[in-house]
Order: sequence, then structure tokens, then C-alpha cells
Amino acid sequence: MRNIVEILLHHADRAPERPAYRFFQGSSLVPDTLSFGEVRQFSCALAARLQAEGLEGASALLVCKQQKHFVIAFYACLLAGVIVVPTAPPRRMSLRGRLDLLARDANVRIVISDLDEMLSNAEEVIGRPAQLFDIRTCLADEQRDVHAAAWKMPRLTADSIAFLQYTSGSTGDPKGVMVGHGNLMQNCTVIRPAMDWNENTSILTALPLFHDMGLVGGVLESMFIGCVANCMPPAEFVQYPERWLQLISKYGITISGGPNFMYDLASRAITDEQIAGCDLAGWRVAFCGAEPIRASTIQRFTERFTSFGFRPQAFFPCYGMAEATLYISGVPMDSLPKIDLRDGNPVVGCGRTNGDTELVIVDAETHRRVAENEIGEIWVRGGSVAPGYWQRPELNARIFQATIAGEDGAHFMRTGDLGYLKAGDLYVAGRIKDLIILYGKKYAPQDIENTAQSAHPALRADSSIAFAASDADRERLIVVCELHREWLRRSDAWPEVLAAVRRAVSEQHGVNVDEVVFIKPGSLPRTSSGKVRRAQARDNYASNSLEQALPAPVAQSEPA
Repeated sequence: MRNIVEILLHHADRAPERPAYRFFQGSSLVPDTLSFGEVRQFSCALAARLQAEGLEGASALLVCKQQKHFVIAFYACLLAGVIVVPTAPPRRMSLRGRLDLLARDANVRIVISDLDEMLSNAEEVIGRPAQLFDIRTCLADEQRDVHAAAWKMPRLTADSIAFLQYTSGSTGDPKGVMVGHGNLMQNCTVIRPAMDWNENTSILTALPLFHDMGLVGGVLESMFIGCVANCMPPAEFVQYPERWLQLISKYGITISGGPNFMYDLASRAITDEQIAGCDLAGWRVAFCGAEPIRASTIQRFTERFTSFGFRPQAFFPCYGMAEATLYISGVPMDSLPKIDLRDGNPVVGCGRTNGDTELVIVDAETHRRVAENEIGEIWVRGGSVAPGYWQRPELNARIFQATIAGEDGAHFMRTGDLGYLKAGDLYVAGRIKDLIILYGKKYAPQDIENTAQSAHPALRADSSIAFAASDADRERLIVVCELHREWLRRSDAWPEVLAAVRRAVSEQHGVNVDEVVFIKPGSLPRTSSGKVRRAQARDNYASNSLEQALPAPVAQSEPA
């Protein structure tokens, strides 16, 4: 079979009644189930309507609140030969602005949604005309079977774009990774043996389905294999993390995981009483990736849940990114995580590549390979690597067509991540860029900085820096802001300024600021051309050498 469309049809023909997806919401832990036959029926019906409108090859913005609706609409687009642009529902104004940017960049002609606000104000939200499809109406259509029978196989090749995965960089500079059907098939092929997927596998994802880890690792890999995928809303996990482990126990989940923060939250927030009677012994692969993996989190989670049957060998540190469809490397199955002590800091190993994926460590400046155990930029090539970003030829030449100096000219993709190889295993050491990764999501520092410095008139324009700082347990978001000179003596009002910064960043970006540091005007580290130096600010913060603004001393009255 050549693509996911053919695989879906195969499973629907062979086992139409078999559960394909279970969707959980609420404390009952009772799912809404879709069989393989129902996935085909619902998706083909919507696909036929898309085809009837002549939309094959067009781009569709997929904005769904309900996970079930998202899955059906996503497959409908693949079945219609429509390029999917999956994204988050616009809960905040910043996300509404992002929808506009994505829609313009991807030249969106279709909006598929289950949100009344989205469907009634689509042109205002995305800034362009589009054909609207209410997924709820499509599912309730009494002519669904008639529409499904009219569906025709689209013209798909390995190079046909399946979806555009927009990276979570600057909200003002969206970049859509062009994931082709061939990329998707190859990455699913690579994932299969890495985590020992088979038809008896049962995966649970509590990740956003519009992001690569939830989409490829949860929704699409399960279809590729023909096993059941269980989906839990991310917001529900954050509020009720105990339900994650309750579902793993109740439904015999064999594969589940997510970013480091999920394990950290679970180990800190879940009580023994909440998971009394749970058995985690069947959880074979607890994958962990998408943000820095902390040895302390692995240890804490393992110690916390060993008494409930969790096996230390189940932890599966891995490395991947949207530009490589998803998966790049992972540890061997049923092995204990490897921890390397480097410069006094523990670094978790992310294993090795498999299949046709090749990974090398290269000096970012000279483009030459570095020696074993030497830090450099991680470069990757193979069938999983996307051809590039949508309509970005110059950027693609720089990022996706890099060549190693003095070698055969083979093209590699530059990840922007720093790492090193030790005894063949990859250890990820950080980012070359200033990108901030918190709770598995990426944030462009300039977006947070713009929000922060606009939050209150006490702060100087273009004089803030945001970065992530590590402590023993997690990444912390730090914002450093220059005060206007007249505010240096108004320290009684600083709490008001601090609260304004925290509130603005939370509302606009959905992330909490751990610390706001006020510094003197003109003291922010800058280059000779005036650009802010985030790495230097981060180093100054760590060494406590920022020129912090200090409260003015209280005036002393003179003795009588």
C-alpha cells in the first residue's frame, strides 16, 4: 500500500467493526468509539463533498474543538486530495491572529470546523474568503451514504503534500512543513519497529492532535498499523492528570507519553487514592520527547509509580521534530534510560536512528563533522525528512539542503539543535537558536518580549529579553525588562508592573512567566548593531550579573 488512504480502506474492508479510535472526556472514562468502517464512511462522505466542489489540491484550514471531529475531517481531506492545515481553536486573540497568518501563508480556500464562532466569522478571523464546512452538519447528513458512494480515489503520489505542519515559532513568521504522503509512510515505517507496534498495540495520547506528536504518533501511526488509538483532551490531562493513568490501567494501554512536563505533573499531582487499584505493568512504552528530558523527572516518576507496576525499562526517551515528520531517534526497547554526566549536568540519551534515517553531528560554522563526544549541530536525512517549508525556497536551500564540507554533497536537514554522539547514542544538549520550549510547546522569544514590554508604560520599548532557564526540575520562563528612568524611583508601583507583564503574557501566549527582572535603562546586552543578545542575558542572569533596578532607599528624617 502506497499511502494512508489505501491503508484506511484496507482496514475498513478487512475489519469494519474493529475499534479504530476511542475518545474520552469526563470522569466516567467511557469512550465514544469510531470503528474503521465508520472512519471510512464519515470521511468518504465529507471527502466526496469536497471533491464535488472541485477542491482537490486546495488547502483546508482544520479547526476543531472535538477530537472525533478532527480525526474524521483530517481523513476526509486526505481522501479528497486536499492539503490539510491543522491548527488550534482560537481561544485567545493571539491565536485568531495566527489563524489569519496561517490562512494567508497556506492560501487556504476551505475551512472545516465545529466552532460556531469560526464558521460564522471565518472571513473576519482568517482574513480571506473560504468555503465553509461544518463537520457537525456533515456527520448528521441523512445523505451521508449517498455522498460516500460518490467518493473517488484522488491522484496521490509519494510527493503529494498530505498536510502542512506549521511550526510554533514566531507568530509573525509562520513556516509550514510540507509533509508528503511518502514522508508520512516512511516515518510510520520507522516508528513501527522502534516501539514494537503491532495490531494488538493500544496507544493513548493526551496531546493536541494538530501537533506532530499527537497527529503522527497518535492518530496516523495507529491507522498505519491497524490498532486502536485512544484520545484524551490535553486540557483534561492538565486538570485531571490521574485520568491518564486510570485509562492506561483500565484499557490495557501499551504505548503512551508526551513531553517531560506530563511526567513531572503526574508525579507531583497524582495521589495514591486517585489511582488506587491501577495496574501500570502493561505500559510497555512511555515515550518522552518534544522538550528537554530531565533525569530527575525520570527518576521521580519511576520511584513514584513503581508500586503501581510501572517498569523503569518502559521509559522511552526519543528525539524528533515536525521537519522530519515526527520521529528521528529513540532508545532500544526494554532498556534503562542512559544518563551521561556532562560538565556536571545529567544529559538523557535519546538513542539511535533506524530505517533509512541518518544522523550526524556537524560544526555549525565550518559544516564539518565533529569528533565523538564533541557538541555540534544535529543534521538529519532520510525519507522521513520533509522537502521543506511551504513557499520558502531560500530558507529551504539553507535548512534542508545543507551539505557536509569535504564529503559527497548529500543533502541534510539542519535541526538547529545541539547534541553529541557517545557510543553511537544521541544526547541533545540544547538549541542553537533562541527558541523557548516549555511544556512541549515552542515559543519565539520576540513574541513574548513584544507582549511584555507593551504591558505597562513603565517599560522601555524594544528593551526586553525572554529566555528559558533550567533548574533541577524544569524549564522556567524569565523575562528581563528595562524600566524607564523615571520609574526607577517608583518601586512602590513595581508590583503593578510585574502583574501586568505576567497577565499579558499569560493571556496572549498561554504560558506563565516564572520571574520578571527589572533592569536599569540602557543595560540590556546588545550587539554593536543594537540587536538584543539573549544568550548573554541568559548567562548574566545565571551569574547574577544583570544590572538590576533596585528599590530606592527610604528617605531618613534628620534628627531634630
